[in-house]
Amino acid sequence: MKIVRTANLGAQIVKVKGKSERTTAAYRAAVSAFVKSGKPATVDGFAAYIHDLKGKRSASTVNQHLAAGRLAFLQAGKRLGIPAYELAAIKGSLASIPSVRKAVSEVSVVSPEERAKLLAALPLRIRLIAETLYVSGARVSEILGVRRDTIQVNGGVSLRLLGKGSKERLARLPMPLYKRILKEYPKGTFLFYTKTGAPFHREYVSREIARAARRVLGRSIGAHTLRHSRATDLLHETGRIKAVSRLLGHVDEATTLRFYVKDSFNDAELFAGIAGIAAPSTHSVGGAPW
Repeated sequence: MKIVRTANLGAQIVKVKGKSERTTAAYRAAVSAFVKSGKPATVDGFAAYIHDLKGKRSASTVNQHLAAGRLAFLQAGKRLGIPAYELAAIKGSLASIPSVRKAVSEVSVVSPEERAKLLAALPLRIRLIAETLYVSGARVSEILGVRRDTIQVNGGVSLRLLGKGSKERLARLPMPLYKRILKEYPKGTFLFYTKTGAPFHREYVSREIARAARRVLGRSIGAHTLRHSRATDLLHETGRIKAVSRLLGHVDEATTLRFYVKDSFNDAELFAGIAGIAAPSTHSVGGAPW
């Protein structure tokens, strides 16, 4: 990596400012740790510091330190009046420091039998929300935000969901479920609402589902688990990755694959049809079998 000297920045980088007080405090703590590490206050010194953190700290912690340092160097450079072309070089060198890719965590799911037990343990008003979460594969905030005047009834029922990034998509419900919802929630601005007519809080719904799960399943799950379960069940039943990706509102199928497809070959599948290939040699190269 190209060396960019930033010797005069050492006393300034600890003054980094984030978008909020909380971010500022976290960034200053991260940059202070870098300064105390004894590494030189240069971009190369910071790159070495980040490299040393990898394997010792979590991916999220390393990436936070990296974000803090990138911002700290650039803000300090501007305060010290470093020319724009030098700042551009510093920015380029900082950008070349690789972040740590976070490991994909296993998603939590419930089996059909567990789902039946869970739904039976919920109060009717929450049970209807839980059923809708599973059938639609939607996020809990998306379902709780559905307004009644946007619902379309045309054989089935179409719900207009407002997802991440204010992106809209449609979810479908079977008519029998919708009729049961209307019986319990006959009128109101939102499809689901509290006794005062206000929309439910996401935390309340998740808490009620988690409590019921601990009681009847012996473990805690959240409302989001129903979304994960729906995606997993549909992929297992149909194998239609693109359709499931659209249902979930993912930007592309890569996200769906990363979270929900866990597949590998067993030996019988892997070696089927290659019986004519010679068995591996037991000769050695350099004293070791190959």
